[in-house]
Amino acid sequence: MERKGYSTHESRTALDLKHLVKSTSEMIPDKTYLRYKGDGGELVDVTYLDIDKYIDRLGTAFYSLGLKDKHIAVIGETSKEWIATYLATVNGGNVIVPLDKELTEEEIGKFLDLAQVEAVVYSPRFQSFFEKLSESSSISYFIKMGDLNEEEQREKFLSTNELVKKGKRLLREDYTEFVDYEIDVEKDAVIIFTSGTTGTSKGVLLSQKNITSAVNASAKMLHFTDDDVVMSVLPTHHTYEMTCGILTPILVGATVCINDSMKYLLKNFQIFKPTAMILVPLFVTTIYKRIWDTAEKNAQTKKLKRGIALSNALRHIKIDLRTSLFSQVNAAFGGRLRKIVSGGAALGADYVKGFEELGINLVQGYGITECSPLISVCPFHWKKYASVGLAVEGVEVRIDKTSDEDTEGEIVVRGPNVMKGYYKNEELTREVIDEDGWFSTGDIGYVDEDGFIYITGRKKNIIILDNGKNVFPEEIEEHLEKVELVKECIVAGKPNASGETVITAIIFPDFDMAKKEGIEDINLIRDKLKEEVQILNKKLPTFKQIRSIEIRKTEFDKTTSKKIKRNQ
Repeated sequence: MERKGYSTHESRTALDLKHLVKSTSEMIPDKTYLRYKGDGGELVDVTYLDIDKYIDRLGTAFYSLGLKDKHIAVIGETSKEWIATYLATVNGGNVIVPLDKELTEEEIGKFLDLAQVEAVVYSPRFQSFFEKLSESSSISYFIKMGDLNEEEQREKFLSTNELVKKGKRLLREDYTEFVDYEIDVEKDAVIIFTSGTTGTSKGVLLSQKNITSAVNASAKMLHFTDDDVVMSVLPTHHTYEMTCGILTPILVGATVCINDSMKYLLKNFQIFKPTAMILVPLFVTTIYKRIWDTAEKNAQTKKLKRGIALSNALRHIKIDLRTSLFSQVNAAFGGRLRKIVSGGAALGADYVKGFEELGINLVQGYGITECSPLISVCPFHWKKYASVGLAVEGVEVRIDKTSDEDTEGEIVVRGPNVMKGYYKNEELTREVIDEDGWFSTGDIGYVDEDGFIYITGRKKNIIILDNGKNVFPEEIEEHLEKVELVKECIVAGKPNASGETVITAIIFPDFDMAKKEGIEDINLIRDKLKEEVQILNKKLPTFKQIRSIEIRKTEFDKTTSKKIKRNQ
């Protein structure tokens, strides 16, 4: 099939992650790679040469400690130290184990044991936990990001600052074993413990070949350039953020700005003035709703709608005035935001179209941790708002249908991005990767005549009704999320009083919106939602209609990628 959706711009190709860093450092040594706020609030710039040297020094110090062919964990907030630890580990032939900073202490301990971790690099917030753990753990080194203070000095404890100084001294003494290490792209490089929405965790084992192929494919599809400033919002332990938001910018020579807190997100927009962002749907929908809430608050809703209507009409005759017409909207995001890539879960087509009308190109991507994670991206210049795009270069996608009459089936993937397997779980690996290398994603969807992929549901979420009908809850949730009074929701099959499985909407209302409308009593909110659901049901086939509503007074528990934990 002709790859007609791909970007026409050429991008470099990384041979491995070491080559990725070295080649960019040699080409643009003085270009800023990382920008973040220092402890005093001042802006700190780290050039490509700076990060290259830092990685070499840290990796050299790891080698001097005997950390060769070992497993090293990293946990904490996004930082120069976190990113450098990841790259210093894998580029020395060690295996990095990125851990979710929101894990419980019990889960951290369990994953460290499962992954046979020899050293752990952590941010200061974890100091007391690792001091306690060190008393019973077989881990050889506990390495704090930054410096250890006097009270923290103890056996087994080191800091990244002292290790970098040590590595610098060793390199001056011609200890070059780390920098001379030759990458084997097939070797184990990363173990990622997925914190899925079902509550199960598996160790996904990736190689440098897996990660590098996804980085190269990402650069060809995302249209990022060396002029882009990408603001990093998502946690770096997620492969989506690491691959697309941290490593891909290296390949194109972009600058990555670190958002230090969601609390300061709007303020950081003004500081960093990003041109691009990698997001998950919850952030996308929140930003979009904020645009319209702000317009309403300032009595500008009608004016904004008229502007969109005028802009759309002008674009039909090839006149594009979106930048000037909606400059006030974009000013809230620093004034330069032009590209958003949404991934991690399905996003309603209305949001893609809505952002485009405001002059911000929003596209969907599709991936899964087991695929490093990139499978597809919708090119910016195609108007297939509901699609998650074309399979990226080198990746094959097939739809496994139950019968020839079916229009949908399970999405299966084959390519250099597919994981080596689940760590220490050959049986589970064989369940999802067949002898020919095809990985079963568990997602249900279809591919159109142009090769664009559409996801309709998740296999494990299917509701099977008593009449044998199958319903994908995601489809109904997409409709529900458009109801203003709905802040969060999931749809599930639950038994009614007669024991019959019925489609049930579990809703966390937007209480602020309800208050604006003069509805504060929970029963009145329930009644209003029932009215909205009745309107919605008229648009749905009978067997897909919502028959029951449950109201939550608190938000749903979520993973750190902001997916609702359905099992809870």
